Amino acid sequence: MTKEKKIKYRYLKLIDVINKHNLLYHTYDSPVISDTEYDHLYKELKDIENKYPSIISEGSPTQRVGSQLLDYFEKREHEQPMLSLSNAATENDFIDFYDKLNTNNNINDIEMFAEPKFDGLAVNISYENGLYHNATTRGDGYVGEDVTQNVKTIKSLPMVIDNASLPKKFSIRGEVFIDKKDFTDINQELRIKKQKEYSNPRNLAAGSIRQLDPAVANSRRLRLFLHGIAQTDSFINFKKHSDLFAHFNDIGFPINKYSRVLSGINECLSYFEEMSKQRESMPYEIDGLVYRVNSFDKYKSLGFTSKSPKWAIAYKFKSLESLSRILSVTYQVGRTGTITPVAELEPINIGGVKVARATLHNFSEISLKDIHIGDYVYVKRAGDVIPDIDRVELSKRKSVKKIIPPKKCPSCNSTLIKIDNQVAYKCTNHKKCIPQIEQSIIHFIARKAMNIQGIGNQIIKELVSKKIILRSSDLFTLTESDFQKLDRVGEKSIKNYLLSIDSSKKVMFSKFIYALGIKEVGESSARALATEFESLNKLLRCKYDDLVGINDIGPVVATNIISFFKDSSNVSNITNLISSGIDVIYKKNKTENLLSVVITGSFDNYKRSDLSEILEANGYKISNTLSKKTNLLICGNKPGSKLEKAQSYGIKILYEKELAMLLAEFH
Repeated sequence: MTKEKKIKYRYLKLIDVINKHNLLYHTYDSPVISDTEYDHLYKELKDIENKYPSIISEGSPTQRVGSQLLDYFEKREHEQPMLSLSNAATENDFIDFYDKLNTNNNINDIEMFAEPKFDGLAVNISYENGLYHNATTRGDGYVGEDVTQNVKTIKSLPMVIDNASLPKKFSIRGEVFIDKKDFTDINQELRIKKQKEYSNPRNLAAGSIRQLDPAVANSRRLRLFLHGIAQTDSFINFKKHSDLFAHFNDIGFPINKYSRVLSGINECLSYFEEMSKQRESMPYEIDGLVYRVNSFDKYKSLGFTSKSPKWAIAYKFKSLESLSRILSVTYQVGRTGTITPVAELEPINIGGVKVARATLHNFSEISLKDIHIGDYVYVKRAGDVIPDIDRVELSKRKSVKKIIPPKKCPSCNSTLIKIDNQVAYKCTNHKKCIPQIEQSIIHFIARKAMNIQGIGNQIIKELVSKKIILRSSDLFTLTESDFQKLDRVGEKSIKNYLLSIDSSKKVMFSKFIYALGIKEVGESSARALATEFESLNKLLRCKYDDLVGINDIGPVVATNIISFFKDSSNVSNITNLISSGIDVIYKKNKTENLLSVVITGSFDNYKRSDLSEILEANGYKISNTLSKKTNLLICGNKPGSKLEKAQSYGIKILYEKELAMLLAEFH
């Protein structure tokens, strides 16, 4: 054997040995060698790669962490939609679901596969020819972000698998999460560095996966459990979910050990009670259980709704709660000036997360629950939701103080007003109140608005605090030197920020209207306005009577719109936005707006979001709900119940092969 062949043989042997030890350590939690022995093997592998870089294999454990910083995350359409699950909030909800399954299948005790519902970030992971290929976030269920490099850093995920019994190409779905202990440790590290801490493990996991630098994701101790597949038809060697996932476990995929096959309603409910008791002692957060029919054959007969499969359900746990004492009450200012009272608490631990604040919502809620400063209260936290106060422990009430609504804005010291027929107190100084300025610009750059990607909330807040920007149009005057005044912002980030701002300038009229942040004008109202008015100039000159007859625009919203456009500073901001080069895309023909279109299923050559934008721009009204008034159903793969409904109503149906002809008419 030549020297080159010996080196290649040793190199491949090291990869195989190290990957097996990674599997034993990270997936099965059963290491058979010491850390020192592992480090020696890893060093030998690195030495070979450093000396012979042409030999480096994608399957090498050294290649988990990419060295190249990403500029942004590419979008990727899911081959099969990542639908959400229906929820059961009570035992009766779950029993109704289970009874319906039995009725639809003409059997008594349908077999279920159940496991914990992990509180993390959903991802789709693809393999080709036994090799890790790519990973995509759930996104909107149809289009997600390419996080291939960051998911690759999760050490429990195998890069190479034995795919003898599996399809050449397949996708497996799972949840990226962070252990409670690691969450606490990472927040402690951030605190020492005086960086922003994460509110809960889910936010930390999601934030880590969306880091442009894979090395940061690698440092965050991300974990993964796999729980589903994209296409059951591909797995011809397996008839049951439990059998397939037992095989996945055998070949090294991280599968949760608490999963169980159940038969009958009593077994299902007993499992829920058992896991409810174990929940707090588990090293990671779960917020319920997922039950799915175990037989793949039943998936086809049960089918899907437009939003979720009919063969699975998430049965949620009750919110975790803990007793704490209210030390004081502070006040936050929202985007529209609404004041929200916040309870400052004696720090408590709820489900492994430190909680020191809870929202009080409004003063009506405070009065209704009879909450006072000094009270002992039960604080609830459910998943990603901001903790709130459920009730007062009156037996512990001693010396308490009434919560009095403030008279002045906590930020700008302006006099607050009480809104008639509402429970809210508001600051009306929206032009100078810093939190309102910050939140209005954050709203403007959001994905559903101008979609200026990559610029986080903290960057906006710093730009505002340093008076570099004070309204949304100022974003389009920013230069490199402006960003250089910020803390810890590098040259590459600055270039990406400026590119992202410039790339956002072409925008649908409806999204531009929504981005303006007119009070109570949401996405639906913005679309209605974009449909009714052929141009921005016509919208600016609209009258109250023009507005009240439009769908989704009632008297209150109409008044808000008129008030917004009467404000000269708002009109000046809009003028500056247009002068900066924003290209607003209008619907082409108002007379075609009578055509109502529903889109269902996934498409081989189109993204649903792109289809919606193209059709809206050409005079079609896009709706999520199919009714007898719907003019057209555009039907993709796996359309669910909407196709049958459209057929029964006699609605025209357009399939993907015919779609190209319709789209060609717009050019």
